This record gives sequence, C-alpha cells and structure tokens, in this order.
Amino acid sequence: MNKQSLIVPKRIRYISDWKGYSLRDYTFPHILNKTLTGCGFTEYCIRNDQNLVLVSPRRFLLENKEDQHQGEIFYARNDTESQINFEVDVLSTSKDNSTKKTPTDPSIIAKGILEFKHRVFEYCTSCAIRKKPFKILVTYDSFRHVKEVLAEMGILMETQIVVDEFQSIFIDSRFKSHTELELVNQLLGLNRVCFVSATPMLDEYLDRLDEFKNLPYLELDWKTEEPGRVKSPRLEVKFTVRSLNEEITHVIQSYLKGNYDMRMFQNEDGTYHEVVSNQGVFFMNSVKGICQAIRSNLLTIDQCNILCAKTDENEKKIRAAFNEVLKRKELPKLDKVTYPRVIGRIPKKGEPHKMFTFCTRTVYLGADFYSTCARTFIFSDSNIDCLSVDISMDLEQILGRQRLDENPWKDSASLFVKTTSLKNRLTKEDFDRQLDKKILNSQDLLDIYRDADPTKRHTLAKAYQDRAKMMSYKDDYVAVNHHAGSDLLPVFNNLMLVSEQRAFDVQQIDYKNRFTVFNTLQENEMIGVRDEVYEFAERFNQIKDTTTKLRLLVEFSEAEGIKFGDMLRLFELIPPKYKDYYVIIGPSRIRTLSYKESEIKQEWNRVSRNSKSIEGVISKVKETFKVGERYTKAWIKEKLREIYTEEDYQKSPKANDLSEWFDIKSITTKDRQNGFEIIKEK
Repeated sequence: MNKQSLIVPKRIRYISDWKGYSLRDYTFPHILNKTLTGCGFTEYCIRNDQNLVLVSPRRFLLENKEDQHQGEIFYARNDTESQINFEVDVLSTSKDNSTKKTPTDPSIIAKGILEFKHRVFEYCTSCAIRKKPFKILVTYDSFRHVKEVLAEMGILMETQIVVDEFQSIFIDSRFKSHTELELVNQLLGLNRVCFVSATPMLDEYLDRLDEFKNLPYLELDWKTEEPGRVKSPRLEVKFTVRSLNEEITHVIQSYLKGNYDMRMFQNEDGTYHEVVSNQGVFFMNSVKGICQAIRSNLLTIDQCNILCAKTDENEKKIRAAFNEVLKRKELPKLDKVTYPRVIGRIPKKGEPHKMFTFCTRTVYLGADFYSTCARTFIFSDSNIDCLSVDISMDLEQILGRQRLDENPWKDSASLFVKTTSLKNRLTKEDFDRQLDKKILNSQDLLDIYRDADPTKRHTLAKAYQDRAKMMSYKDDYVAVNHHAGSDLLPVFNNLMLVSEQRAFDVQQIDYKNRFTVFNTLQENEMIGVRDEVYEFAERFNQIKDTTTKLRLLVEFSEAEGIKFGDMLRLFELIPPKYKDYYVIIGPSRIRTLSYKESEIKQEWNRVSRNSKSIEGVISKVKETFKVGERYTKAWIKEKLREIYTEEDYQKSPKANDLSEWFDIKSITTKDRQNGFEIIKEK
C-alpha cells in the first residue's frame, strides 16, 4: 500500500488543535489511520468549515454524537432502515437478524424515504441561507439517500465524505454484507472520501480488496515528536476454563459486597485524592450473556444500563430477565409505562452512571463514556462464532471508550479469555477447502445467471437475493446489488470472503491458546516488555542444571510486576521445552513435582494425551450418567475406569470425578452403600 506517515507536532493532543492538518489538502480518496482513539477527529469534522457527511456503522454512535452536539449537527435518521442485531451468531442461524419493527410495504417505504430526503434537503438549504457549513451524520445503510439529495442540489462533488470506523465494513459484512457492498459501490467515483479509523483492517486484508489496496494510506505518528503522548494500556489478562458467566458473577458480587478498587489521582496542583471505583463497564459477547448475568446476580434495572442493538427481540429478552429477578424477589414486573424501553443510552458528560453498564459490540465503536471512576471488564469467548473480541481491532476500540482523564482506570482493563476449545479447532487446510468449495459454488451460480434467458434473470436474481439473506452466505459468496441500475445484479461478494478469512484468523490463530493471545497483544503494543526479561533470559541460559532452571522460571513468572507479555518474550529467548512445560503443566504443578524434569516430562506426556481424549471422555460420561439418577461409588468408579481405558485417558478413576461434569449430592442407598445423586450438568 502507498503509506505516508504524518508526524503530529508536540503538545498536540486533539486534531482540532493541529493547525497544520486539513482534510482540504486531500482531494482524493484515502485511508486515514488515526492510530490513537479519542484524538478528537470527529470533533474536528463537526467544527471545521467544510460541508461534510460523516458516515457511521452504528445508530448508537450517531445517537451518542447527537446527544453531545445538539444544534451543531443533523443526524439524518431514516425510520425505514432496519436495525441490525450485531449480537447474533450469524453462522448458526438462517433467520434474518434485523428487527421486524421497520415497515415492509413498498409504498410506505417509498414515502418514508421521500420524507427523509426532504428533511436532508431542507437542512442543507437552511445551512446555505445562514452561510454555515452543513454537518450530516448518517448510517452506512442510508448514505445513498443523502448522496442522491446532494447530487440533485449540485454540491455532491464538493462535499467531504468521512467514512468513520471503516474497518467495520469488513466485520459487519458477516451480518449485512449487502449494505456494506452497496456503501463501497456508492463511494466509487467520489474524490473527497476519507476512510478513517484508529484500528483499520490489517494491510494483508486491505490488499485483497480492489477498492482499498491502491488507496493512499496516511498514518498519524504521535510518538516521534512526543513519545509520552501515547500511553500504553494496562491490560490484565486472565484465562479461564470456567464459564464466562462465573467470571462475570465473581466481579459483580465483589461490587455488590462493596469490595471496590481504589486508586490515588494526582490533581493539577500536585496533591492527591482518593478515587473509588463503584462502577463497572462490562463488554460482552452477546445479549444472552447479559441476561444470564442479570439472572445469576439478581440484578434490577435500577442497577444496570444495557447498551446493545435496539431490536424488539433484545428488548423482549432483557425485559424477561429483569422480570424473572423481580418475581424471585416477590416484586411487581416492569410496567411498560414506567419502563417503555429496557435498553438504555450512554449518559452524557456530567450525567449519573449506574453501577453496572453492559455493552455488546454494538457500542464498541466510537461511543464516548464519561464516568469518573468506572473500571472496564472485557469477556471474550472465541468459541462463539463471529462474536469473540478481535484482539487487534475491537480491543483497542474498547480501551478508548472511557474519555475522562480524571478516571484513574481510563487506560486500563481486565480481559477474561476462553481460548478456542479442541472441538472448535479447524486447520488452515480444512478452512481453505471450505472456502474453495464456496468460491466454486459462487462461480457456478454467477455462470447460471449469465447464461439464463434475459427475461428470467430478474426472477433468478431475486432467488439469489433471498438465498443470501436467509443463508448468511453459508454455501457461497453471491450477493445481489439491488441498487445498481434498474434491475437486480448478482455479484461476487469479496467483502464477505475477506471477512470470513479474518474471522478464521481471530478464532483459530489469535485465540488458539494463551500464548497466541499474548503474541497478538504484544504485536499490537497492548502489553509491554521490559529489560528484566532479557537480563533474566541471559542468566537463565547460562545455568546448566535443569532443576534450578525450572525453579527460577516459576519464581520469575510469579514475581511482582511480571506480565503475560514478559513471559511470551522470555519463551522466545529460552529453549522451547520450558515453554511446553510451563504451558501444559503450569507453575503450581511444576513446583509440586519439586522441579524434577523426569517427573515433569511424564506429567507433560500424560496431560498431552489427555487433552486429545478429554472430549471423548466427556461425551461418554454424559451418555452413561443421567441427571436425577443415583449411583453407588463403586459402580461409578468402575464405569469411569472403562471410559478412561477406552479413551486412553491417563487418570486413576475416582467416584468424585463426576463433580467435574455434574453437580452431585452424597447419598446412602437402600442397602446402605455410599453413592452420589446427579443433580444437574455443569
């Protein structure tokens, strides 16, 4: 790509303060990598003297900006536009993931669009009369209507178009690819277009798309003139084998019990005051997970602010969760007069915040939080297709959401991770075979359309359109451009292909295990590496005795201030077997085995074999033992022995092993034998 670095001068923290920068200097389509969230680029766009359209991927983001800049901007709200639910797993459903609230009658839609365009025309005319630049905010979905108005007024080619958070074009292709494809087509031929993001799609993916690979790429350099201007985030990473709901519950209960984190904040005069964090913002994979957290912790709507896609389905799920809690507390249900909506809004600066704010990826992008004391908690399960946090993109976005400098936790977060399980592993070879099959299917469908009788092409294209909508590109990449010319036109959706390739890399590479997570975090400078790592590695490699090395390795990993990134870099500098021992066995078990390599190696072999056979063990255990049944300990032990032997699971069976997979209760049988009753599956 044609990259150019723009060095930001000293003492500039926000784009509006930088007199040497102007969008007017770039009268050609280009990519702008801000590299820093919260640098005020949107503010610059709103306050400069250019006629400008800011195109955004999320309604939530535009509503947030509208709240902050009432009277300064015009949010072109299109009521005929479907609200997309970004919290669904699009690969496991064939349902349309848009809300059913929007009109479907063609005459009603046409009337709504006409009224929408008229409002845009009136606003632009009013700005011209007052000799003020217009500032239009609009979603990706409705940009084409704004474009038509500006073209009819003869001012389109002189209008600056800013496509905000443009990396979502690729990510959202998995949810509404026809919209993203249409946006890209609508922007072709326009010169004053700036694709902007602080976390743009990685170069290797941009290079696969003709629309982006040859664009000039401008990257803001904040470090050269003033290295201290960019603060590295403090990211605490915790890997868990428990359910994420258990981890969420642990954090929530800590807050409910008043066990708040406390930090000292330095005032401008050099003195300090104590800040207590009694608010938490939780970024989660799904609305289902939020509802589970509400039920598990008996939370009420007075304690929670839910920020997610405003769909009827989400409203129904969240209201049901709150009402279930109220029923258990013997309190009346939420009435729709007092609480017409249970999905909330982001508080404006100065407004109060609730103790718990739950967010899905709907609000990962560009929204501003103004809490003075909220901590950030991120929960990511890579086993949920499409919904794991993308470490190189989403995570940086999340870390930039808290805006107030007086919040001591502004640049920090706790990340809870479930890495990809064995049953969800997919090799690159198998994935490529799947892609090749879908590409061939796509070519066949496009050939059929091209060879069809021209009088029947519309019917065929309509069938392709319905197929893409219902199947979410499960079997092919054929999209239908229903705004191109006078008829429907099937095309190959390369955006969807690239999006799936990125999703595979996130799940199968970035989240494969805890060290691939470390590696991605380190590459994106979210965890640092210190000189102590190199000093330790040099000393470690000079020692001959393996037992001493293992003891020092464990002690180093547990030393105060040592982070995950430090361990990752260390393992690049020492023999690989120590990484294998540490990853597979774990420091606690290495210590228990007295750092003896012979015993550690035996344990490593056993655990390695077990990791390959555990899925089979779990399956057979759940086939053999049923909820509600009672079994003697002797019978349980014998059955487990058979299952372990069949699956080559290297462990001595004990009746109490059942507690790994079930909630169990001790019982005494009629013939006075000790046993367990199985209460429920874990």
